[in-house]
Amino acid sequence: MAGHGNGEKAWRQIETVLREGGLDFDLARTTAPRAAVKIAEDAKQSGYETLISVGGDGTLSEIVNGMLRASNGGETGTVGIISVGSGNDFVKSFALQSGVVLTGKRADWQIGARQILAGRTRVVDVGRIVADHPAPFFDTTHYFANCLDTGFGANAAMHAHDFRFLQGLPMYLAAVLKTLVKYSVPRVKVEWDDARVEQASTMIAVANGCWIGGGFWAAPHARNDDGLFDVMIAEGLGRIGILSLLPKVMRGTHIYDPRVKCVKSSRVVIESLDALVIEADGEIPFIGARRAEVEILPQRLRVLA
Repeated sequence: MAGHGNGEKAWRQIETVLREGGLDFDLARTTAPRAAVKIAEDAKQSGYETLISVGGDGTLSEIVNGMLRASNGGETGTVGIISVGSGNDFVKSFALQSGVVLTGKRADWQIGARQILAGRTRVVDVGRIVADHPAPFFDTTHYFANCLDTGFGANAAMHAHDFRFLQGLPMYLAAVLKTLVKYSVPRVKVEWDDARVEQASTMIAVANGCWIGGGFWAAPHARNDDGLFDVMIAEGLGRIGILSLLPKVMRGTHIYDPRVKCVKSSRVVIESLDALVIEADGEIPFIGARRAEVEILPQRLRVLA
């Protein structure tokens, strides 16, 4: 469980619901950034088959990374999710594909608790990134369950927690405005299957799920169990162009915009002479990367659905 913020505030209610529902569990609180990676890795190595994330996308990302590290290519195990974070993009994408109706744009923890107690599961794909220049406390190999992006969106994600008094989409929009003040569009080479493009690109998203940034419908047709990424590559745009594209990304209609290329692939390579920030599931695992290989790992994670 994230040992601060919304998770800590809601925990007493969550614990009561889970224990009254007959769930027996041990509790581990995070005490620092990236702490959940080690907690999850140790738990898997100690024989725990199911781990439950109580937090947001960042907490879930750490747990998934710990589980994948411990699996060493074998059985990953099962994860349950109780969303009390600022974005909860994975849960929104997962709910959309599982036919679960959320009470609003943000997931609520009661739905997560009910799904965990029901015990039904789905198996989903996981993305793996291998890149240079990892951020402090990260490795050159990183896993993600929902979405990776680089360019404008990733730079905005770096600024998102400058606005801790906000949550979800308002926090991200504030970060967008801050990023617009000073953003240089990189020139990139993107390869997938037998195709490639070389161009200036405002944003590249490699999506396993549908949502990013707390409310942007980046990949409306993505499925996290089809063995393929939905890849979005936006042309290089100025400030006015970015502002005209973002509302379309929120609605999912950008996929019809001629400035955006959308493809499906199981492997993507991104290269640039410019230093790239890479965001994945609410974390910034790479700062200054010039080459990133992104590959899908089919049917690698079981999720309590």
